[in-house]
Amino acid sequence: MILTSKTRLFSFIWCALLAAFVLLPLTPAQTSESEKAEQAAAKQQALEKSTLKLLDEVIAGAYGLKLGENRSYILISAADLLWPHDEKRARALYWEALGALNLPPYQEANPATPKTTDDSTKAAPSNGSTPNGPTKEQLADSKIYFARADTRMVFLRKVARRDPELALEMMRSTRPNPLPAVPGNAANDLETAFEQELTFAAAANDPKRALQVARDDLAKHLNFQVLNLLRDLNRKDQDAGTKLAGDIIAKLKTENLSDPTSFAPNMAFTLLQSSRTSGAVLVATSESESPGPITRLKLDDHQRQDLVFLITDAALNPTGGGNALQIIQWVMPEIEQYAPERMAKVKTRVAEYNRTLSPTMREWNDFSTQLQNATPEEMIGIFEKATNSQRNGLLYMAAAKAVESGAADRYRELLNSLDDETRRKEALDALNQEQWYNDIAHGNLDDLEKLLPMIRVKEQRAMAMAETAALLEKKDQHEAAVKLLDEARDLVKVNLTDYAQSNALLAVMFGYALVEPPKAFAMIEPVIDRTNDEVAKLLLLDKIAKSGATRNGEIILNQPQLPLDLQMTQFSPGIAALAKVDFDRTKALADRFQRSELKLVARMLLARALLKDPAPAKADSR
Repeated sequence: MILTSKTRLFSFIWCALLAAFVLLPLTPAQTSESEKAEQAAAKQQALEKSTLKLLDEVIAGAYGLKLGENRSYILISAADLLWPHDEKRARALYWEALGALNLPPYQEANPATPKTTDDSTKAAPSNGSTPNGPTKEQLADSKIYFARADTRMVFLRKVARRDPELALEMMRSTRPNPLPAVPGNAANDLETAFEQELTFAAAANDPKRALQVARDDLAKHLNFQVLNLLRDLNRKDQDAGTKLAGDIIAKLKTENLSDPTSFAPNMAFTLLQSSRTSGAVLVATSESESPGPITRLKLDDHQRQDLVFLITDAALNPTGGGNALQIIQWVMPEIEQYAPERMAKVKTRVAEYNRTLSPTMREWNDFSTQLQNATPEEMIGIFEKATNSQRNGLLYMAAAKAVESGAADRYRELLNSLDDETRRKEALDALNQEQWYNDIAHGNLDDLEKLLPMIRVKEQRAMAMAETAALLEKKDQHEAAVKLLDEARDLVKVNLTDYAQSNALLAVMFGYALVEPPKAFAMIEPVIDRTNDEVAKLLLLDKIAKSGATRNGEIILNQPQLPLDLQMTQFSPGIAALAKVDFDRTKALADRFQRSELKLVARMLLARALLKDPAPAKADSR
């Protein structure tokens, strides 16, 4: 496959930005535990001072960026990092970042076509649209509207993480004009829904207020977003969460769950799901219906039975069924417990419903049902019946079950006996990867060393070897760790446009940083230098090809092809640990980038790794 210049550009940038920090040389500490304890506070204070100074430099540099979206990205990132240290200044930066987006006022350039009673609307419009359909101009206006709305929502949700009230104030101060009406299409009121989302988020910090806000909203209508508020409220005050859950159940009883367009069955299921024991959740969970981690709700048996009756009543409705029939398979444990007399009728109704589905949907439902309680061996038996899109996921599900149940060796023997070579290799690759993840998570060094020769894909084997080397180093087996990394190094290539090879290269470099720092440092500088050369060539090509990677001569930061926020979550702990060893040398690596916008991002990533406070604690499953 020929890579576009845009794809190649972002691949080079991403790999080099990570490498600049993941690969710092480490100097093993020679101090005693008591000396470390005495020095820890002073080191941390000095490091924080240096990092905040670096953040000041990043903020100053942001004003020199040409593109408003780039300035906004840097400033909002800086504000988020600065919040725990200087909230007042962070608030000001949030406002500056919002202004940098430079969202123009929304204007209805093409108002809705007025309704008429004559036959003029029957004639084909001259602009090429279909009768009574949207014009090209209206479609263009709608596209612009939704693009701007999405940019604004993403921004305000970042602010809401720190202060939902501030996000709500910003939302109201930048409220757009109504969406231009498009004939034949009913526009959702996105603004009202988003305001409600932020209102709920702002109320969640005060359980009493949250409960009242939710009740006021339920009095008007049933809103799926109330489940997000329930999640947060229940985490802070389970008694208040139980009261709100009761209010939601009461509201559900007034709804028509048989309506095909109703999301009420999904809400009823989510409440059931969040009140389950851990075992039941693992056995029957539809992740797509869950709004997020929820501390277990304290629902009594009567409430749980009410929810089961609501869902089964809707599913058994001979004239409807709606979403209830689509989620009923995930409610079988509760039906068995609270309405066993309905089980036979439910199964009959589901069978009738399945016959109305398309062959593809029916095949998928049958496939999902078989998988619920299938063993790894049975999953392989199902493999031939699965579609191509299902097979890859099936192999990893089977491998995960085998590893979790301690039956990996028996499952491997079965796979080795398969006649289909292609299927055997794919299944073994999946098993090796699941075993590797499991062994790393549990520090099973002996199992890892046995597994390494069996990993067929070179990039995966190199990554596993790097992880194993890190475990060897922790166990004071330095020479063995270096030897293993040297072997892994021979397996990887410096191909920054290949995702798998780039990840393998980074893994080996990270291993060297922990085990043999000089080798890590020797690898990183040439990578950055090569990146500078490649970026210069690709930007020159971009002037001709117009790939969209740049505007006004500046690389557009934080595009989907360069997911800085998402990807850095994985590497932040390692970056922080390494930067604490030699801050100045880390900064020097960041400054090695020639492009000013990349240098600025590299510095921001360093500051983020050191200043980013832990994400809000996720609810457990008590």
